[in-house]
Amino acid sequence: MKKLILLRHGQSTYNLAHRFTGWADAPLTALGHIQAARAGELLKGACLFPQAAYSSCLQRARETLHTVLAQAKCSLPVQTDWRLNERHYGDFQNKTRQEAALKYGLPAVLACRQTFFKAPPPADDNSAAQKLVPAGVVPPNGESLHQTQQRAAGFLDQVLFPAYKYYDIQLLAAHEDLLRALAVYFKKLPPQAVEELVVPPATPWVMELDDSYHTAKDYFLGNQQEIAAFLKRRPE
Repeated sequence: MKKLILLRHGQSTYNLAHRFTGWADAPLTALGHIQAARAGELLKGACLFPQAAYSSCLQRARETLHTVLAQAKCSLPVQTDWRLNERHYGDFQNKTRQEAALKYGLPAVLACRQTFFKAPPPADDNSAAQKLVPAGVVPPNGESLHQTQQRAAGFLDQVLFPAYKYYDIQLLAAHEDLLRALAVYFKKLPPQAVEELVVPPATPWVMELDDSYHTAKDYFLGNQQEIAAFLKRRPE
């Protein structure tokens, strides 16, 4: 059985401030580093040792992955790819939930945050995003979860799935909204199911994949009571 371990990064400085992060390159907090180390211990305790590891280009995901691998005693090169970056939050980026709601209204903010097809408004200045994509690529500027999923699908098709010819266990460190979008694909969920999906920080999400690379079984590693309580939340 092929396995894919999905991992949201640990707490970032923007998470702590309740800001929309998107492609803003926020680092981990001290708690975020602790969470990442715990994730590495969980992998080691479950004897789940990835043979290939991938991260988004953003600092918080890279920091999380390097800490996890070090704690799990896995010496692996890390491949970064911009297609694993968080959804681009357009003009919401760098704003708190309250600031975005004051400008656009709370219903519009919640629709972008919770639903699959609603995209936030574009930012006036998206120049920072250009540095995070290869030359010749136009970066996104305000993405729905559907658009985020489509962008990441290129990575799955070109990198992740072909690598299962050589590896049985792969680890992908990324971001909550990108992982929510990918879960709709892997678990073959209807788009509206994303409205109930949340992803705990730095908590290994193990997906056992069938021959078509969809989920036959999935589960989180860690304290199951704490995880169950977190999963009852609704995206805010």
